[in-house]
Amino acid sequence: MGSIIDSPTWIVEGVHYGWVGQSFRNADLIILLDPPFRRRTNRIIKRFILQKLGLEKANYEPTFGILRKMFAWNRNFEVENRAEIMELLKRYEDKLVIVKDNSHIEEFLALK
Repeated sequence: MGSIIDSPTWIVEGVHYGWVGQSFRNADLIILLDPPFRRRTNRIIKRFILQKLGLEKANYEPTFGILRKMFAWNRNFEVENRAEIMELLKRYEDKLVIVKDNSHIEEFLALK
């Protein structure tokens, strides 16, 4: 990780947020994508259907078992992980942007 964040520009995806703490400290900007639970659920279903139909590429076999795991991940994120992440990010509020939908992106870009 050290060599990545020592670079002049970088992006770190933080779904496994436990190991990205140093990147939060060194970041100029932290963007948290936080769409509502229902929207995430709908996207999981849509992605699964498109992958099963071969209309969207999947890097794994889209099975009903994986679909169940995605629902479990989504629920776990909503119930546990989201609160942990928000607590972790409190100290970085000055460089944190929370994006719940496209209008938040447009508002942020308008400020730049």
